[in-house]
Amino acid sequence: MKKPLLSSILAFVGFFTFQNAQAQFNFSEVEYWIGSGTDSSVLVVDFQNATWDSAYAWGYLHNGTATGEDMLNAIAAADVNFSVAIAGGFLNDIVYGKQQGIGGTNGFFWSTWSGTSIATLSMNAGISTSLANGEYFGCSFTDFSPALAPRTPIPAFEPFGFTAQDVDFWVGNGTDSAVLVVDFQDASGSSSFAWGYLYSGIATGQDMLEAVDAADANFSVAISGGFLNDITYNSFAGIGGNPNFWGTYSATNLGNWDLNIGIGDTLQNGELFGCSYTDFDPALRPGHPVAAPNTIGLFENEMSHTLDLYPNPASDVLFIGSDHFSTSGELNIKITDAMGRIVVQNTVYGNSGINVSSLPKGIYTLSFTEKNTTAVQRFIKQ
Repeated sequence: MKKPLLSSILAFVGFFTFQNAQAQFNFSEVEYWIGSGTDSSVLVVDFQNATWDSAYAWGYLHNGTATGEDMLNAIAAADVNFSVAIAGGFLNDIVYGKQQGIGGTNGFFWSTWSGTSIATLSMNAGISTSLANGEYFGCSFTDFSPALAPRTPIPAFEPFGFTAQDVDFWVGNGTDSAVLVVDFQDASGSSSFAWGYLYSGIATGQDMLEAVDAADANFSVAISGGFLNDITYNSFAGIGGNPNFWGTYSATNLGNWDLNIGIGDTLQNGELFGCSYTDFDPALRPGHPVAAPNTIGLFENEMSHTLDLYPNPASDVLFIGSDHFSTSGELNIKITDAMGRIVVQNTVYGNSGINVSSLPKGIYTLSFTEKNTTAVQRFIKQ
């Protein structure tokens, strides 16, 4: 049996284990809270289909007078991956990432539920039902034969809780970019890390992993026959089969991870490629990462000051803002690409802006010196 097929089987088994899991979901497990107020409720949406990730949960803060419809609309306004269609007080459709529940499809419609826990959910009067502090409001896509209550969800992630602008360590060179997220899933909440990768044309997850391996002395990867066996990073280690395996994921943001075909999957410009060390019981998506520190050291004598560059990403002119420097004065600026090569070096007046229109798309670092003090910041040229 080929190892990629083994990963698919493990994910499949993980799905059924997830479906039958009776573990309780608590408010403390919610990762994405929306709204404001003194009261809190949790929305659970279950698409009731044969996938490992068909039920999700969001948190909603309110002041005690909100309804299920208010909650649904607030989450749709905040989460780019989530949308609802409501007409005449009736919930027709919900879409979240690749999941879709379109009212009337194969005789399925959305039912709504309330309860103090997932286990005690009972059908309510619909989306006009008032929310209760500390309770769950559920939406379940069902044919009512019988009506199916929402099952134990997984937490929805904030879509832009981490983006390419948060990456510190970039490797490669080219006009396209992707972000690698590696989560060792050690239950500490601090085992997920991110690197950036620049390339042009066609590149795969394996290309990215090997490029990071070559650039970061603290990172190593073992690949055999196109299958990802092991990843180690500092004190973290994910050894294939001892006890878990690496699952690979693709996403356009942190909120829509989806299992892909493996490290041979072709990267798309601007996307995330994730590796998660999991037993597939259930499959665990990569969690919110922190930026892996840049161990190459593009600048050796930098001060700790930072500055604001705007707009970021930039296409034509880049402006500098800082509370530490008189940026309207004469500045000695230097821009380097992801490989540390100087692409712009000039003396400018900070308030006049810097023309970056001729730079290829990619990630750059700008530094400027004033009064023997240097500040640095990265920006994206789009």
